[in-house]
Amino acid sequence: MTDLHSLSNGRADSDSRGYVHAQVTIGDMKSYLLSVIAIFCAAIPGTLLAWWGTSLLGLSGIALALATVFAGMVLSVAFFAGLIALGRALKFIK
Repeated sequence: MTDLHSLSNGRADSDSRGYVHAQVTIGDMKSYLLSVIAIFCAAIPGTLLAWWGTSLLGLSGIALALATVFAGMVLSVAFFAGLIALGRALKFIK
């Protein structure tokens, strides 16, 4: 009896909730690593640009912090989406 068969109560269909070990390839690991690098490469300029932009508005204290956090998240997500799209277009990331 296989592990998948025993964990799915005798059923080996695709709807079973048994534990299945998926093999991770080198290509998958490269893709994951490049995604993590893209997160850092997007967060740093997104945060700095948001801080610079909100400082120009004349905000200070808590208002500056809250505006920077909100704008930083929006800009970082936009940078990340752009980096991932570029990576996929250049076939670096799956």
